[in-house]
Amino acid sequence: MNERTAIYCRLSEEDQVKDGAESQSIQNQKQLLRQYAEIHGWNIVAEFSDDDYAGADRSRPAFCALLEGAEKRLYDIILCKTQSRFTREMELVEHYIHDCFPRWGVRFVSVVDHADTAVRENKKARQINGLINEWYLEDLSDNIRAVLTSRRKSGLHIGSTALYGYQKDPEKRGHLIPDSQTAWVVRQIFIWFLEGESQRAIAQKLNAQSIPCPAACKGRQDCIWSAGAVRTILHNEMYRGCLVQGRYGSESYKTRKNTARPKEQWYRVENTHEALVSEEQWKMVQQKLGVHTHPSRAGQLGVFAGLVFCHMCGAPLCVTSTRGKKYLQCAARHAEKAVCKGAFISEQALAEAIESQVRQFLAEYLPPEKQALLREAEKQHDGMEIVYKQSEKQIEQYNKSVQMLYLDRAAGCIPEDTAQRILQQLIRQKTQLENQMQALKAKKQEPHDIVWDGILNHAQASQLIQRIEVGWRDKGESQVPVHVFWRF
Repeated sequence: MNERTAIYCRLSEEDQVKDGAESQSIQNQKQLLRQYAEIHGWNIVAEFSDDDYAGADRSRPAFCALLEGAEKRLYDIILCKTQSRFTREMELVEHYIHDCFPRWGVRFVSVVDHADTAVRENKKARQINGLINEWYLEDLSDNIRAVLTSRRKSGLHIGSTALYGYQKDPEKRGHLIPDSQTAWVVRQIFIWFLEGESQRAIAQKLNAQSIPCPAACKGRQDCIWSAGAVRTILHNEMYRGCLVQGRYGSESYKTRKNTARPKEQWYRVENTHEALVSEEQWKMVQQKLGVHTHPSRAGQLGVFAGLVFCHMCGAPLCVTSTRGKKYLQCAARHAEKAVCKGAFISEQALAEAIESQVRQFLAEYLPPEKQALLREAEKQHDGMEIVYKQSEKQIEQYNKSVQMLYLDRAAGCIPEDTAQRILQQLIRQKTQLENQMQALKAKKQEPHDIVWDGILNHAQASQLIQRIEVGWRDKGESQVPVHVFWRF
């Protein structure tokens, strides 16, 4: 007969568990099929095998090559140990065994369950085998899902790889422990973000230090940090010690395509592994992420970025610049059909209002000796302010004197040499006052090394302040009302 025969073997993990590795091994399958072909006088022209592939996997490489050869009429018979080795799906049984193979002139034969397309009466048996195999797949899928669900609910990690920053515990299955190589990177990302660095600036820092990104750690080449990679880490709740699984899943056992699941279907278990960030850090980062902020060109956020809102409508205040000065205004201020007056305050006025409230807190809670130093510092500050204002008035008076001198000289009331001598004297005195004012101004702007240590930077402001609400200044009021909600 000498018919051209292709043998096909397949082995998957569930087959080994169900029937034993030895009885289902690829080598044993091949030996059985070679002997069967020899007994029947068939000439084996090709051998195909898929190791560790499920019967419902339609992308098996050897399986696809087998079908390609069958369509090209390269062999007359396809020989398998059982019909389930070829496929466990009823749809593929009908499509290939009962449709394509007969049209291509290919006979399908399975040794153990006696499937044979050359025997007409054998078709019902093949269809029954197909149904049984598909039922087996469905039951197996349900059992696997039940086991995985139970492990997820128990707080056991079931992923094939650990999350960036962690590694699998070699002593306890399903448990994660910090990875000494990457855990510090995650902690640093959270610290930088709380200090006011933008996500893009953080990515640039990490790339500048040649730190591998999560994708690179998994073997992907030419991958670098991006703002999106940093954002993913900042949003991941697992870094606070909460195991979150089941975010994606396939719709059925017939497809490997994973789709995103709604949050209510996720599996969340608290305190399953060591947290890389504190609960306080996590909450502060999430609050900042929830507010849309715009960093400067240098990647730095403003002092109050993400903290200031309109007291009337709750909208965030946006930064605007006018004549070199920065102001914060309600985002709904110029919106169409706006129902809010729109809060508006200069950045300097806001900083001064908050600084004043902080000073009050410090004065209230500082020990007596520190309060005495604070009062002395405030006295010095007030004294400098008085001298500064007096100097401003004197300079204004000098300017008026110079104008009067020019008028008297032009009218001939004062001789030229006398006018020049008086003018030089006025200029010297004015210059001395201006230098004094510059020194006072610099002194006022120095951070107070006793109680006020430059608190108004973004990182410290975020640690102290939960929310700032700016109101509307009514007529007759000298200051814009500022309501500060502290974290303590």
